[in-house]
Amino acid sequence: MKNPFSGLIIPLITPFSEGEIDYCSLKNLISFCATNGANGFVCLGTTAETPTLTPKERDAVVSFCIENSRGLPVISGAGSNCTADAVKLAKRAYALGANGVLSVCPYYNNPPESGIIAHFCEISNAVPLPVILYDVPSRTGVEMSVDAIYKLSGLHNITGIKAAGNSVDKLKLISEFTADDFALFCGNDMLTAEAYASGAAGTISAAANVIPEVFAGITSLFQSGKGNEAKALLEKNRKLIRALYTETNPVAIKYALSAAGMIKNELRLPMCPISRKNAVIVDEALKIKEVV
Repeated sequence: MKNPFSGLIIPLITPFSEGEIDYCSLKNLISFCATNGANGFVCLGTTAETPTLTPKERDAVVSFCIENSRGLPVISGAGSNCTADAVKLAKRAYALGANGVLSVCPYYNNPPESGIIAHFCEISNAVPLPVILYDVPSRTGVEMSVDAIYKLSGLHNITGIKAAGNSVDKLKLISEFTADDFALFCGNDMLTAEAYASGAAGTISAAANVIPEVFAGITSLFQSGKGNEAKALLEKNRKLIRALYTETNPVAIKYALSAAGMIKNELRLPMCPISRKNAVIVDEALKIKEVV
C-alpha cells in the first residue's frame, strides 16, 4: 500500500469548556488550520489529551473531525500498551471512516523488540487502513530501533512513521534503510529542517495548531526545493516554537490558542494550565511570529 499522506499534518488539541468537549471551538480550529495550509489532521493523538477522553468521546471526536475536515484526510490515534486494545481502537477508527491510524509504540510495559514487532503486526492485520508507526521515546520509555522500523516497513499497510525522537542520525537512517514509498514524518518540531533534509514526506506538528501558516510555509518551501528559505523561516520562528513546548504538550499550545481567543484555557487532569512564568514566555514569543 502506497503512503497517501504528505505535507503538514496537524495533531489537533481537544478544546474543553466547563469539563465538556467544546465542539464549536474544535470546528473553528479545524477551519483555521485548513485555511492556513494544513494537508490533513490527526485526532486522538498525544496533543488531544486522549487518555482523558471516554470511549464515547473518542468516537464522537473522530466522527466530528471527519465531518468537518473540509475533505482533508483524518488519521485517528489507535495506540495502547495492550495489543488487543490497540487492535480494537484501529478497528473502531476504520468503522468510523478514518483515512488511517497512528499507533504509538507500546509504553510502560517495556516490551522487547520482538514484542514491539508482533504488536504492530497485529494492528496491521486488523485493518485495511494505512498504519503510521509512532516512535516517541520521551513519552513511552521505549525507543524503536531502526532495524525494527525496517522490518515493519515491509508490511503491506504500514506506510510510514512519525519520528519524535531527538536523533538526526536516526532520521537519516530511517530514510536510508526503508523503501522510497515508506513515509518519514517529523514528530519533533525542533528538527523539522533536519527531517526534510533527510527526505521526510511531511511533518506532524503540534505547534501548527497555533501557527499553521508558518509550518505550511516551511513545508511548501522544502517541497519546492527552496531549502535555504525554509530553514530561514524556521529560524525566524524557532523562539516561538520552543516557547510552545515550555511545558508538556499541549499545555502551552492551549494557552496560546486561548490567548488568541480561539479556545478556553482548559485541560483535564492530570494536565494543568500553564504557569505564570511560562505564560509570559509564550506571550513574548507570540509577538515576534514571522510568516514570510
